[in-house]
Amino acid sequence: MSKISKDVNKYFWISLIASVLFVVGIPMIVLFAGKIWPLMALGIVFVVFGFYGMPLLWIKYGELRRMRRVVDAINNEHLLSNKEISMQLQISERDAKAIVTNAINKQYITGFLYDGNLLTPNNKQAPKRIEQPSKCGNCGGKMQDLGDRWHCPYCGTDFTKKSA
Repeated sequence: MSKISKDVNKYFWISLIASVLFVVGIPMIVLFAGKIWPLMALGIVFVVFGFYGMPLLWIKYGELRRMRRVVDAINNEHLLSNKEISMQLQISERDAKAIVTNAINKQYITGFLYDGNLLTPNNKQAPKRIEQPSKCGNCGGKMQDLGDRWHCPYCGTDFTKKSA
């Protein structure tokens, strides 16, 4: 499961729990008022959390679902320009650019270079590491780097460079 799908699922469940707590909190206040103060207080906490938190959580969930649709369009449908994304998903190019930029910042989209309008696959490779012997295998002297090989000035041994 992708990172964005995990976040979408997480926000769905948190939003659903906030909704249920809001609904459960109201009868808790009514039923336990004046009788069981700790449960009434817990009901108040549930209502306040649900009243203020629930809308914000559902909005965040909706934004993540929208972003997941854009990420899926990029990864599965290979839509790589803001214009293609906006035409396919029926959103403005400005919104497409904002969503793609946000998805890249949150690392929901990786492996692409983005110039603000077009995504291009990043075909760059990590630089190859060249192993350098610190001392000569024959005499233990310090090696000199000659560009294409290492040379021991003490015993005259040459070692060719190999990429790791």
